[in-house]
Amino acid sequence: MNKNLVKVYGSDASGVDGRALDVVQPRNIAEVRRIVANAGRVVIRGGGTGLSGGAVPQNGLDVVLDLSKMDGIYGFDKERKVVEVGAGVILDELENYLFKYGLEFPVRPSSHSVATIGGMIATDAVGARAIKYGRTSNWVKWVEIVDGSGELHRRGAMELSDYAGMEGISGVIVRACLKLSPLKNRSATLVKFESIEDVALAVRDLKRNSAVSMIEFLDKRVSAGLGFVDGYYLIVEYEDGTGIMSGKEYDELMATRDGVYPFVASEGYVRIEDPKVMIDGFVKLVKWFEEIGIPVFGHIGVGILHPCFSEKQKKFIPEMMKLVKRFGGSISGEHGIGILKKEFVDVNDKKILVNIKKRTDPLNKFNVNKVV
Repeated sequence: MNKNLVKVYGSDASGVDGRALDVVQPRNIAEVRRIVANAGRVVIRGGGTGLSGGAVPQNGLDVVLDLSKMDGIYGFDKERKVVEVGAGVILDELENYLFKYGLEFPVRPSSHSVATIGGMIATDAVGARAIKYGRTSNWVKWVEIVDGSGELHRRGAMELSDYAGMEGISGVIVRACLKLSPLKNRSATLVKFESIEDVALAVRDLKRNSAVSMIEFLDKRVSAGLGFVDGYYLIVEYEDGTGIMSGKEYDELMATRDGVYPFVASEGYVRIEDPKVMIDGFVKLVKWFEEIGIPVFGHIGVGILHPCFSEKQKKFIPEMMKLVKRFGGSISGEHGIGILKKEFVDVNDKKILVNIKKRTDPLNKFNVNKVV
């Protein structure tokens, strides 16, 4: 056991602290099967980019299964537009591989430079282009899973819901076959608004445009911090050449968008949440955030917001969850439940999750005390 490694793997991007029993870094499926079969409790980790504590070991009881070494790319078929990948493949590395063939995996979370495909499937990652391309699971043909006994199974689209979005509580995703999309020549426009109501009207209109692949929202506080003139802003991405910014200017705008949370966190607003609401709820929720001084941005095209709380403001999170439910929304749009949001899971949703957990992991070996 490497004590320094165990200490490093005691947390993830959520900032939740834990303690591992051991850390293992398998390089192939056979090693995963052997490790899982012999372990008591297992926490599965990809890039460590999770924001809900899903990859945090607890009480020195969990073996952390780091899949980052399982980064092979196999079975690429340009004509069929599919590729097979190990769970540890980083999204940007996959994109670099596909670029020369004019193809891409179109789901793109802000953590694309470090996010692994296995982790994206486990959280059913969304990302900024969800308005056009949906969730990660929409682009998965099959996954290979190691169960609690160390047995390997292949699961197709009809069974994918037992694993995609289940945050590792049902089994270890070790390999996947992904569907691909032709690479697009994208452009973007940065649009300023005076009122939150005007933002909502514009979003409704933009969602009717099939060429729009991204609608990102920045509130006044975030916009000012990024150097934009006072106001609310939308970053709108197009796939038909409509956008004003292209080439280097477009790349710089996308880099600015990817850097929003790191900037907000550097200002002391480190706790990021991900409620999902309809557009009417969006207006009400943003006004509430403004009243209590919470900066917010997000994928407004699909209703996902990212309010960011300082240490002192965390006390407002339960009230936010109540408001989100009152507005008919969901407590998590993309980050998952992990540890941080367990207490807010709806009773009926919890029953469904518990049933899946019992059926897929009867030994209760994976990510114990996470999600449910």
